[in-house]
Amino acid sequence: MGLSLGDEVIEVRHAQVDGITQGMLALLSPEERAKADRFAFAHDRDCYVAAHALLRATLSDFFTRAPQDWAFVTTAWGKPRVHASDASARLCFNLSHTRGHVAVAVALDREVGVDVERIAPDRADEEVARQLFAPAEFAAFQEEPQAGRAEAFFDIWTLKEAYIKAVGLGVALPLQDFAFTRAPLRISFAPTLDDTPSRWLFRRFRPAPDIAMALAARRGRGSEPVVNLRQVEIGAL
Repeated sequence: MGLSLGDEVIEVRHAQVDGITQGMLALLSPEERAKADRFAFAHDRDCYVAAHALLRATLSDFFTRAPQDWAFVTTAWGKPRVHASDASARLCFNLSHTRGHVAVAVALDREVGVDVERIAPDRADEEVARQLFAPAEFAAFQEEPQAGRAEAFFDIWTLKEAYIKAVGLGVALPLQDFAFTRAPLRISFAPTLDDTPSRWLFRRFRPAPDIAMALAARRGRGSEPVVNLRQVEIGAL
């Protein structure tokens, strides 16, 4: 076990991706390699391979197990879990990738969600925001000056994605039933959603000027969790 993952620690790792190596492929399971081969575009394949290699290498930093030996199962809603009967079953994790960048989050006994997106002005469309954002989020988005709308859009979208992934209910969670503000960073819930802001920790990151990243994590009963953010050289895996 190379590093220690305490109960009050959340490990977040991210990396730039500009290709893959045979070493990265060797970390994946046969099923993951087969899925990678089915991607139509090389950049999608590379990010998929890099994200899963980074996840496996990260997990192996905390438990004595070879990266290629990790096995996973999914919940009824599609959230992945470690398939194990030992202490490593306590691991909670999530991964995300966008063109040219990948991220993973790992914790013990604490649900986490991470999302990373490339800030693309052509995707920060007002009609898309109207459909995806809660009314308060959309109103705040409309008030942003045109030059800042893309950043505002992806800040909110990565937060919403991270929360959805941490909860683990996928599309069953109504997007309009929870809303974020960027400053101060906080979440609010509609009465129809059985959740409270005090249960959650959120963080926003900007790994590169054109990359937005967000973390959502359940708070425990102890002290404020420490978020370790590390940039990794993906080609060294």
